[in-house]
Amino acid sequence: MANNTRELGLFVPPEKERQLRELDEVEVEQTARVRRRMAFRWIGWGAVMALLGQWSIGFLGFFTPKRLGAFGGTVTAGMVADFKVADVKAVREGKFYITRVPEGFFALYWKCPHLGCTVPWADQDPAMPGPPDGGDQAFTDKGRFKCPCHGSIYNRYGQIIQGPAPRPMDRFPLHIDSTGKITVDTGPSKSISRPIASAADAVAPPA
Repeated sequence: MANNTRELGLFVPPEKERQLRELDEVEVEQTARVRRRMAFRWIGWGAVMALLGQWSIGFLGFFTPKRLGAFGGTVTAGMVADFKVADVKAVREGKFYITRVPEGFFALYWKCPHLGCTVPWADQDPAMPGPPDGGDQAFTDKGRFKCPCHGSIYNRYGQIIQGPAPRPMDRFPLHIDSTGKITVDTGPSKSISRPIASAADAVAPPA
């Protein structure tokens, strides 16, 4: 404003010019504050919208039916005749292992209950004992599940034998139809946690 008075050729007393200059500075600072507030407001709204978008995707994904044969849906794991006692098979599309024990079958989720690492099957490692509640007390066949992250070790029932994991490997619901086809439900919230890996939870093939 002070500059404008000079451009117009008007005489402005020094005191008045100082006041006008101060008003200019106040106006500039107020304008800057408004712009900063608007910028922060847009940034805030952008963050809120991004979070809502992620939440919506997760919400819809939870209720959207999963396709057959993939993790989150129903996965075919083979036929009863494909397995003999002590066999272990990784079913990658479902993120689980099929294990056959004397009492029947388990579908063991391959995520370690400790911190979520993927647990591989070590088929050349020493044989492990059976479940703590009875059943076959020892396998002569080699093999055990061994977490590479913190060393938790599990037997074919998914029972924790050694290490920091707080419980056995979780299992998925398993079904065997009259033809001997094995299917496993890996849908949302279908994994079953358990304090011990009970032999009674094994699914026996139809007679």
